[in-house]
Amino acid sequence: MADTQYITKNRLSQEVNKARIWIAIIGAPIAGFLIYNLPKFWWIVGLIYLFSILGAASTKRSGAKGELKTLKLLEKLPDSYILFNQIDVPNPRTKRGFTELDLIVVGPNGVFVIEVKNNNSKVTGDEQAANWTAHKIGRKGGRYKTKVRNPIKQLKKQVHVLAEHLKKNRASTWIEGAVFFSHRNARIKLSSQSSVPVFQRKGLVEYILSYQPKRSPKNTEKVIQQLVSLKRRSC
Repeated sequence: MADTQYITKNRLSQEVNKARIWIAIIGAPIAGFLIYNLPKFWWIVGLIYLFSILGAASTKRSGAKGELKTLKLLEKLPDSYILFNQIDVPNPRTKRGFTELDLIVVGPNGVFVIEVKNNNSKVTGDEQAANWTAHKIGRKGGRYKTKVRNPIKQLKKQVHVLAEHLKKNRASTWIEGAVFFSHRNARIKLSSQSSVPVFQRKGLVEYILSYQPKRSPKNTEKVIQQLVSLKRRSC
C-alpha cells in the first residue's frame, strides 16, 4: 500500500460544509423575513431556501468525491510510492499567489502530477482549446451543453509551476503528468491524440507502475522534502 502520511482531509469538502453553514446562518433570517411578509408564498420561499442549501457548492462537492475516488485507487500502489494531495505551489503570476495541485505521486520511477476531473457525462474537446464541452442530460431528459476548463492545459501549467519551484530549490527533476476522469459515467472523446495520458475510470495505477523513465529519476529525496514543506504551508 502506498505511503499516505501526507494525505489530509479534502479541502473541497471543508469548503462545501462552510458554504452550507453560511447559507444556513445568512439565509434562515432572510427566508423567515420573506415568509412572514409574504405568507401566501411561504412554500416558494421555503423551497428556494431548501434547494440553496442542498445545492451549495455542488461543483466543489463533486470535485471532492473525484479526488477521494482517485486516492483510493492510488493507495493500491506499493509502499515505495508516496502520495500528496492538494499542494499549493507558489506562483506570483496568479491572483491567489499559488497554484493548487490535486494529487502528486513520488515513486522509484518518477514524479507524477495527477489532475482529477469528476464529470459524469460525455466530454469532447481538443488539446489546444481553452475549454472543452460537457454533453449533459437533464432530469427531464433534455440535452444541454456546458463548458469545462481544458484539463490538459491545467495539468501542463501545474507541471511547469512545480518544475520551476523544484529547480529554484535545487531539487530539479523530470515530472510526468496525467489527467484522470474518475466518474463511472465519464466518456472522453478528443479530436486528436493527447500529448499527455488521459484516463477514464481506470488505467492510472497501471500507467504509473509501468512507466519507464528515459533517465533515472534524480533528487528524489530533495523533491520529497520540498513537497513536505509545501504541504505544511498548505494546511
